[in-house]
Amino acid sequence: MTIRFEHPILERVRNLLRVEHLFQRFTAVLSQDDIWSHHQALMTLFEIMECASRAEFKLDILQELERQKLALQTHGVPLKADSEQWPLHQKIVQASTSLQQVQYKFAQHLRENEWLMGIKQRMAIPGNVNPFDLPAYHYWLQLPAESRRERLNGWIASLLPTYNALEVLLDILRDNRVSIECEAIKGQFQQSSLGHKVLLLQIDVDAGQRVIPELSANKYMTNIRFLHPDFAHNRGATVSQNIPFTLHMCGFEKLSVPAWSK
Repeated sequence: MTIRFEHPILERVRNLLRVEHLFQRFTAVLSQDDIWSHHQALMTLFEIMECASRAEFKLDILQELERQKLALQTHGVPLKADSEQWPLHQKIVQASTSLQQVQYKFAQHLRENEWLMGIKQRMAIPGNVNPFDLPAYHYWLQLPAESRRERLNGWIASLLPTYNALEVLLDILRDNRVSIECEAIKGQFQQSSLGHKVLLLQIDVDAGQRVIPELSANKYMTNIRFLHPDFAHNRGATVSQNIPFTLHMCGFEKLSVPAWSK
């Protein structure tokens, strides 16, 4: 089995990955029927509200979608319906249109719900979300699973255009990549000239190696150090053996194989 680790180079990509992770967690726990999964779904909904509420977040997504749409054209000529890139073009247009149609501030309808905001406020204090402090919430958790799920789906519905749009962008980013087979000598790997077009690194390593990568990367230098995970301490143990791994370099623009890999 291979484990993939992702490392964003820029903060805007980091933000996309954070929000994607939260939406994926929400979807996973929402599918369950027990009350604790739906409690976790609501807590995750509050996290999504905070992570994606910046006005620049929506603007960044829309601007990148527009850049990707233009990048599909050849010498400024609009795509035709029989073009190989037409399905991707349509996905971009649909995602952009749906997000633009959301006129109000992100999660505004949730912020105007006093009951939800009361739960959110208490969540900030450990142990404060309990039946005797929040009897109405305790009652809601005792409702049938389908009733809770329907309510949760209603709360997140207006946030889905944001999720769908960022997923289109991340699919483009992950698909546009250059892959290189590498080896970390005694757990250490260092290379220069990553390039300004690389926005995301993916590292595939065999799970049997029992290692995790510690990355430091920018457009000038890439440092990867593999460590054995230590679940009692913050830092893992130093690796002494050579670690083979696959390095994927992802970006929105066309990438070329770096000179050091040839």
